[in-house]
Amino acid sequence: MKEHIFDILGIGSREDSYTDLIAYAFKHHSKFRQNILRMLGEQDYGNWDVLVRPSVPIKSESGRKKDVPDLIFFNKKKQKVLLIENKIFSDEGWEQTKRYAEPEFKESLAKYIKLDPNIGINYFYLTLDGIQPASPDFKAISYSDILECIPDTLGSSKLDILLEELRERLVEYYNWSPPKEDDIVLDYLKNTRRLVDRYRTFKIITDSFLNEGFKKNHGITANRGSGYIPFCQWCKEHWVGEKYEKGKNVSGAKCYNIHFEFQWDTREDRENLTLYLHYEINPYKTQNDLREIEEHFVEEYLQKRDEFYNYIKKQSPPEWNISKTYLRIAYYTFDKNIRFGDLKKKVGYLVDSMTVIVEAYLKDTVDNTA
Repeated sequence: MKEHIFDILGIGSREDSYTDLIAYAFKHHSKFRQNILRMLGEQDYGNWDVLVRPSVPIKSESGRKKDVPDLIFFNKKKQKVLLIENKIFSDEGWEQTKRYAEPEFKESLAKYIKLDPNIGINYFYLTLDGIQPASPDFKAISYSDILECIPDTLGSSKLDILLEELRERLVEYYNWSPPKEDDIVLDYLKNTRRLVDRYRTFKIITDSFLNEGFKKNHGITANRGSGYIPFCQWCKEHWVGEKYEKGKNVSGAKCYNIHFEFQWDTREDRENLTLYLHYEINPYKTQNDLREIEEHFVEEYLQKRDEFYNYIKKQSPPEWNISKTYLRIAYYTFDKNIRFGDLKKKVGYLVDSMTVIVEAYLKDTVDNTA
């Protein structure tokens, strides 16, 4: 593996290193600047400037005093502002993009960089895999778009060398090979380097699971006490009921989300691969959230959840462990030394066998309600 300056300096695992490189290249490499502006839907009129992690003072009723977006490209002459929030090794902060899209931030930023207070801002959310942010005002872009902005021909300057290193890291990330059928899954998952992190290898593993009629969703568990646990959810459209909205007259029995969730517990003392069957409120609510919801709604929800649990317990295939927690109805933990080919077959069997039972339950529920 070729040695990189990023790694020699120990900055390859710092998100700010990539933000700083993009900002510096935007300012000092004309071809890169032209390419990235074109990718963001703008032109290089000249007179573009860049701010990196500016501390923008905010006057807010909520009490927050400042916001610190990652990158801002702006052109005073053309009254243009492009804001990029960059996420590689972390998730979005609590409704971070929503805060940046609020009028009070726009006004504060315009004042900070001395632009028209009514200036429009184009928002972009940059991640390795094009993840959607919380705010619909942000357009999701990925580092594959940045890869296309790096000029094909680079020189020998320090900036050119770093752009070439960035290209190599991104090509490695997007072309990381899936495991072979005989590979031990946990060994493969832990074989990470550079930008290829545990989330990337986990996603490659779970992308190989093909279950017809399911939609997939990848993420990191919201349980902060559990550390970094990647998950992959399988869900069918009709496995999701009505959506709970505060103040609206909706039954707790109808606000459900049934899905499979495959998790990799990355903690060294566990290192488990587990497939779960979950039954939760739509949308997901923490136990603390439940205390703020109408009592009659929660009672209806819990009663229906118990009904689902009892049905699954009576009908479940023997391989599944039936155990009810706040989210979980059933689970199966795989052998730590399972090979990739065996994992695919076992996951397919477990999902298919439980799907038949979930479908039967929903059909019975609809028939009995009609």
